[in-house]
Amino acid sequence: MQKWLSTAAGISLAAAAACPLPASAAEYLLGPQDKVRLKVYEWRASRDVIFEWAALNDSFTVGADGTLFLPFVGQIRAEGTAPGTLARAIGDRLMQQMGLGRQPDVAVEIAQYRPFYVVGNVKQSGEFPYRPGLTVLQALGVAGGLPMREDDVSRLGREFITGQGDVGLLALSNVSLLARKARLQSELAGSDGIAFPSELRDRASNETVALAMDQERKIFAIRKDALATQLRSLRELKDFLQQELTSLEQQLAFHDKQIELIQKELAGVSKLVQKGLAVAPRELALEGTVAQMQSERLAAETSMLRVRQEMSKTDIEILNLSNQRSSEVAEGLRETQQQLNEVTSKSDTAVQLLQETQVAVPALLALRQNAARAKPIFTIVRPKDGGTEELAAQETTLVEPGDTVKVEIPLPQSGLDSLPAADASVQAETTAVGTTN
Repeated sequence: MQKWLSTAAGISLAAAAACPLPASAAEYLLGPQDKVRLKVYEWRASRDVIFEWAALNDSFTVGADGTLFLPFVGQIRAEGTAPGTLARAIGDRLMQQMGLGRQPDVAVEIAQYRPFYVVGNVKQSGEFPYRPGLTVLQALGVAGGLPMREDDVSRLGREFITGQGDVGLLALSNVSLLARKARLQSELAGSDGIAFPSELRDRASNETVALAMDQERKIFAIRKDALATQLRSLRELKDFLQQELTSLEQQLAFHDKQIELIQKELAGVSKLVQKGLAVAPRELALEGTVAQMQSERLAAETSMLRVRQEMSKTDIEILNLSNQRSSEVAEGLRETQQQLNEVTSKSDTAVQLLQETQVAVPALLALRQNAARAKPIFTIVRPKDGGTEELAAQETTLVEPGDTVKVEIPLPQSGLDSLPAADASVQAETTAVGTTN
């Protein structure tokens, strides 16, 4: 009984391998990236067993050159052949290579089809796994379907609102930078007030412009008062040092007069001592007094030198303070001008984008109704004989592995006639946006 079952199993397997494949499978020709699964068995009558070729019972992918490389078989051509034809070719090769008396039973089934591609007006173009019986409409669904036309309108509407905000912010920055530039120029010139440009003075009734000008006036006043306070402190210090210097000069003159008087007295006493009319201690006391007075005079001279040095330092600090403020203002003016140039450039770009967006929104709204009724055009690009061919397709057309499905949506041109007329209104509205801000 066991022998009969084994024999029956072998016959059944051989019959299954020899049976013709269904029409749809037989017509399918393998190509690169197809993944096939092999099943190879051999009935060995001498042992009454069915031998499994384990090394071959696996999945293999057709290479880019259209071939398969199999154990015991080597490299074999797969591209352009049907699975049944490939199975017979593998059986023949095994019989020849391994010296078998008959062909082993080989079955080839497709484990994974090579991908197909969808491009054009779809939500998600790209590469997708194929499945049998796939139609163009199903392929469109796999790619996410047609893009929603309302999405474009909503996106452009958001872009327009964002553009309006950008233009407004840039206009505010422009006003602030112009006011700052005027303040820095007035500080550099040493003016008593800020000379604002006419483009700000003419719009002084605007709350934003008036606020920017008022803020710069306050900053100007605070900085001017701070500089004046510092300079006043230094000048007061210099005046105090000048008074101290005058006092020391008077002290020095007083010391000179005292030294002169004492030296006269000392000369008289010395004559009397020489004549024996005065005692020597008196002469020594006068000499000590002269030495003390000369020491005090030297101290006064040293103090005068110190005061003159402090006065020189004060003059240097006054000069450095003025130079530092001028350098700071000049650097601030340079940075402000650079920022003003950048804001002007960005503002021009933002206004241009805003105009283009506002032109596009009414155009899309005008086209949406007609475009909604437009049917997509499908084209299949299919590899053939080392090249490609384009085939017109319908929603029910079958897609083959390796095909590229192109989806195009025709847009009517009649709605575009109003575009030039919209340009002038956009320019006016954009200018109004910049002026209001």
